[in-house]
Amino acid sequence: MFVTKNVAELCVLLRLIATLFSKGRSTTAQLAHHTALNQRQVRHGLAVLVQQNAIFHLTDPDTSVAYYDVNPEALYNLVRTGKILEMVRDKYGDIAKSLVQDVLLLGHVKISDLIETFKDGLKKAKFGNGVVKDEDEDDDVFGIGGNRNHVNGVNGGSVNGFEDDDEAGATHQAYLFLARLIAAGILEPVSAMMFQSPTDLKTAIEQEVLKASFPTGIRGIKQKKELEVAVAERAKEFQQGRTNMKRRLEVEFDHEASVKRRKLLNGSGMANGVSGAGAIDLLKEYADVVVRVNYDKCLVELRNVKLAQYVDDLIGDTTAQVYEALLSALSKKINRCQVDPMTRTEDDGDTFAGPSVNTLEIFEHLSPSIDVSAGIGIPEPGLVDQQSAEKIRRYPPKPKASILQSSLEAGDEIMGSDDEDYDRSDEIGFGANGYVGDFPGSRPGSNGTKGEKPHSDDAASVRAQRMRHMRQHLLLLAESKEGFVRHCGGENRGEWTVDFEHLMGHLRLQELDILIEASFGRKGLRLVRVLREKGKLDDKMLPNIALMRRPDVHVKMAEMEMAGFLDIQEVPRDNQRAAARTIFFWFFDEERTLKRTLDNVYKSMVRCFQRLETERKKKQGVLAVTERKDVQGMEEEKLRGDVYNEYCQFLEIEKKLLGQVDKLDDLVAVFRDY
Repeated sequence: MFVTKNVAELCVLLRLIATLFSKGRSTTAQLAHHTALNQRQVRHGLAVLVQQNAIFHLTDPDTSVAYYDVNPEALYNLVRTGKILEMVRDKYGDIAKSLVQDVLLLGHVKISDLIETFKDGLKKAKFGNGVVKDEDEDDDVFGIGGNRNHVNGVNGGSVNGFEDDDEAGATHQAYLFLARLIAAGILEPVSAMMFQSPTDLKTAIEQEVLKASFPTGIRGIKQKKELEVAVAERAKEFQQGRTNMKRRLEVEFDHEASVKRRKLLNGSGMANGVSGAGAIDLLKEYADVVVRVNYDKCLVELRNVKLAQYVDDLIGDTTAQVYEALLSALSKKINRCQVDPMTRTEDDGDTFAGPSVNTLEIFEHLSPSIDVSAGIGIPEPGLVDQQSAEKIRRYPPKPKASILQSSLEAGDEIMGSDDEDYDRSDEIGFGANGYVGDFPGSRPGSNGTKGEKPHSDDAASVRAQRMRHMRQHLLLLAESKEGFVRHCGGENRGEWTVDFEHLMGHLRLQELDILIEASFGRKGLRLVRVLREKGKLDDKMLPNIALMRRPDVHVKMAEMEMAGFLDIQEVPRDNQRAAARTIFFWFFDEERTLKRTLDNVYKSMVRCFQRLETERKKKQGVLAVTERKDVQGMEEEKLRGDVYNEYCQFLEIEKKLLGQVDKLDDLVAVFRDY
């Protein structure tokens, strides 16, 4: 059977991946033996997989033999390519999306080569259907205020005023957005140690620490803990070394943003946008540095989008936008969703060192187009307890009876916030005129001063009022039972943080409840919640607690046990083990249920891809015609009616299957990654 070169290479890659999954770590010779491929094909396939970071490799220093192992996380991240590109486009613009897309296709690439690839793409798209930037579109690329920076003009047209044939302008724009992506952590420099598996990397660090600090070996529990702490510190140094360029670029952008902020506050005005000249010059010095997509940081951004969607569904659109601004400010201090296992020690279990942001930082990330006065109700006078609304929790909530409940811990205090540019006198609460109480300066427009008439056109007064409204949304988030925000603070100022571990634990249970209700109805969900709250229960007690008939309970429990959502424990009263003399305890194992549900999600995704492959084989003839260069983009004009209808039918099936995979990936992210 005749096959093309691309099909042959794809088969080689699939065979290598399948072999590494089944056989484990292998050498080139072993892979050639197990796959029945020659050495040249194996080396070519391994080179492509290494380029895409799909496999790890480690060379034995004694024998100089390279061992290869599969990287399952990188392979799974291919499913999220579309989400990552959409997130980059929404937050950083079309030019940034084009750059990230090139990096995803190339695996990892030099900065100079990436710029050349971007310019070549502009030249090829010059005669295509381009997207021209609107004249009234916001051009504030690096400004404060949380603008999403939708910057069009990648495919033809003009790019921020530069024509496509202006090579200097295109290069400037490419460097500018590339610097922004590296400063945000979406792209990261590549080092040789990144191609080692986490296990090999930790082993190498341990060997270095043992040679340097413990030449005679480890003895006793005390030295084991010292070794663990030393390895964690070295791992942190390695992680910080990966972000050297990121921090330097952040300093450049923060400096220019602070200059713009001061000019705006002083009323002197400033042209929209930040030149980024210092960042571009710095990036040109590192033109030979190789960069790749940082999936850990992309997961942080995708988690922000998912959490904002939760708030939008549960509370409202305006509050969700405020929450998105908080997450955007907070994500600058977060490099990954979960703690790196290499930097975690046993003593870190009870400590909490999560980052926090103050109200001013959140306000700077809030888009000026958002009407923060909307979405907040005004209660009657005297109904707002200010101290209860303003209570500050220093420590994250602790789980209680398998349900996350936030409560004031020992040592917590109730204190007021003195965030910058915010007046405590305006924070009495809402009443008939917007506030509760008759304290001096507590009415709108006074701005904390006595005996002065309010000036509605005063920029500082409008800014203070806007910040007050924003804080009301933050307090609303802090009071939610889900615990989206925690109002924390030190001795002198109140701040805001998000306890992601507890929040995602609560949201995982919500997603699991949705699946249970869809599969077993409201009665099944009621039984699961009862067992989750009470623990193990006798089957004779369960009907009374759940307020259900005993036959209905037995049928539903057996159904859920067969599906793996519930478990049963038998406790015989005597050695005969008769059913009449046996106590049956039902219980809900959350961790086990999540693992089984996650495995079922994987199975569903595999079946979606298998069905898609089957549909492609059915429409193989039609798809072969649409892949011709003279047909691509003009299918409706070039194809006959019946052929075009078959092509549209396939596109509809493909859209449904890939949409289902996208929804299933959301569950994987919530259950495993976030």
